[in-house]
Amino acid sequence: MGPINGGPMNFSFTRLRHASLRFTTLTGANLEMADLSDADLCDARLDGANLSGADLSEALCERADFSNARLHGANLGSANLKDARNLTQGQIDEALGDALTVLPAHLVRPAGWGGGAAQVMSGLEAHHGEANGNPVPTRGDTVSWLVGGPRRPGGQSALPQPEPVWRGSSAP
Repeated sequence: MGPINGGPMNFSFTRLRHASLRFTTLTGANLEMADLSDADLCDARLDGANLSGADLSEALCERADFSNARLHGANLGSANLKDARNLTQGQIDEALGDALTVLPAHLVRPAGWGGGAAQVMSGLEAHHGEANGNPVPTRGDTVSWLVGGPRRPGGQSALPQPEPVWRGSSAP
């Protein structure tokens, strides 16, 4: 059966970034190495689909059906898989993810993915009080990366500021 008769579709290496694929039937589709980042796949049928190496980062996959889908090397970083159907621990273990990937309650986050975002930040604060040599922002900080990084409530920067360099004979 081919695509015209409702057979499997070949979307390998296709760029479907930001695509709205809600309720789409992709049963048996070849999505190998496809860019599905930030795509809306809520309630999609991905049963038997080949998602090997696909980029599903930041994708919405709530209630999507992953029955017998191949996820080897798929990037699930920051994806929302809450309430995904027929998703198994084996599929998750062969995929890639991060601390911001939302998993269904019955699945365990693989060790290489890190903990939840709160656990990662708590761990950094508890162990070092800093990340990459910079203080870790606290809950009260606001983020303004365009104008100097996180700010504390009093307007003070949460990051160390360089000392001014004065040229000439003396500082003002």
